[in-house]
Amino acid sequence: MSTWPNTLPGLDLSKALSQLGGKKKLFVRLLGMFEEDHTQDINKIKVAYVAQDWTAVHELNHALKGVTGNLAANELFDLCIAIDTKIKQNNHDLEAEIEQMVTAMSTVLVSMAEAKSYSTE
Repeated sequence: MSTWPNTLPGLDLSKALSQLGGKKKLFVRLLGMFEEDHTQDINKIKVAYVAQDWTAVHELNHALKGVTGNLAANELFDLCIAIDTKIKQNNHDLEAEIEQMVTAMSTVLVSMAEAKSYSTE
């Protein structure tokens, strides 16, 4: 498929490409880096949450927030913001957001695989 849609489930392609100056090759490279480096982040956040290691939850979530913001993975990004806000308020009731992150991550990974199949020319 050569024409890029504006969005895929969980990904705002127009926004991501706009943030990257329209550089599709760079975007696809960043998607690959996300898949290599961040697909286990939610599992790591879950482990830290169960251990009540709030510093680790904050650090893992903060890193994920940055990369999902850059890739315009909006649903996942919004959940990261929600967790970030709660942690800063010393509110550790994060179970709902973490569970929603699991679904949002699955959605994003499927859309990323699709986006990587598009022409970057």
